[in-house]
Amino acid sequence: MALTLQTIKNRSTFVHIRNSGNFIKGEFINVQFLEDSSLNGAMAVGFTATKKVGNAVKRNKAKRLMRELARKVLIKYGKINSYYVLIAKNSIFSASFATLEMELIKLISC
Repeated sequence: MALTLQTIKNRSTFVHIRNSGNFIKGEFINVQFLEDSSLNGAMAVGFTATKKVGNAVKRNKAKRLMRELARKVLIKYGKINSYYVLIAKNSIFSASFATLEMELIKLISC
């Protein structure tokens, strides 16, 4: 059975992860992480790009980049029964995709 990523959609879940989870700073993205056994063997991921990143076009591009990162990296290296929230930083546009992959692997392995 292949592991699929669930998407976090409720604000209350984002707030719960922010209050109870760990915050890991990176150069291009930040990660909020919370282990929760109530996920029943699944992994959930959410994406955030604030207005500090730029206009709507830039925020959407940042979210597309982070969705693809999650598909490639979290399925391989992420922990089961965990929530991940990827937060874009303004510098995400200056890095290559390979650099972003390496940073996310480093951040989630902490």
